Amino acid sequence: MMTLKYPALAVRPHNLYREPSLFTLPPQGGASISETDARALDVFCQAIRDRLSGPVSLTAHPHRIGSRTSVALHLEGRLGRCIDVLITVTGNTLWPQPEEYSHPRWYITVPDAADVVYLLLHLSDMCERFQVN
Repeated sequence: MMTLKYPALAVRPHNLYREPSLFTLPPQGGASISETDARALDVFCQAIRDRLSGPVSLTAHPHRIGSRTSVALHLEGRLGRCIDVLITVTGNTLWPQPEEYSHPRWYITVPDAADVVYLLLHLSDMCERFQVN
C-alpha cells in the first residue's frame, strides 16, 4: 500500500495574489487555494455528500481526450448510487454550475496536472472520511 503525505490545504485571502492555477503549490511550504475556489470546492464536496451516503469508493481513470489530459472519476456510495466526474486540464478553472449538480455527471476543468493531482488527493481524503462517519 502506498501512502502519500502532503500538507493540509490553506485558504488564502482573495486579494493576496492571483495565481493562474487552482492550487498554489510552492516547492517548500503548504498548499493554498483562493477563497473563491475554496467556496466552489466546498459546494462540490457538499454536493457529493448530499448525493452519496458512505462508505464511498473513488475510482480514477486517467486518459486523454484529443490533446487534453483528463481523469475520469467514479464515486460510488451505498446502494449503488454514483457520480461520474471528468476533470480535464484546459489551462483555466471551471466548476459545475449549481443546476448541474442534479445530473449524475459533472465536469471540472483545471489549469494543469498538479491541480489534478492535488484535487484527487483532497477528494480521496474526503472519501476516506466517509468511511469513518
